[in-house]
Amino acid sequence: MPKYQVYYARRPTFHPSGHFGTPLLTVSALAQSHIRLGEVEGKNLDDAWRRMQGENWSPHGEARGLIQSLGLSHTSMSVGDVLRDEAGIYWERLDHSWRPLADDTQGDGAYGQG
Repeated sequence: MPKYQVYYARRPTFHPSGHFGTPLLTVSALAQSHIRLGEVEGKNLDDAWRRMQGENWSPHGEARGLIQSLGLSHTSMSVGDVLRDEAGIYWERLDHSWRPLADDTQGDGAYGQG
């Protein structure tokens, strides 16, 4: 089963980037706006997202210490959080879908490989 790196927003807005006057999230901005929480297996992006809902991975508050130690405030993966797939593509969670982040670290605006 594929593995995904999980990145949670440091200060979640629960809105996708690019909305309400916020800039679109890019790979280079990720280090400032998000923190790597860990890794999750999933059949696809949506399955990984479901597995990162608090009732699935921390049903009795098991993750509370980890969340607090990282300075995060939410246990469930939310809109604006990010998964990185095994191909190196970063995906931002939107309301009902995913958006690949532009990899502006490569200088060509390509997606992935960050």
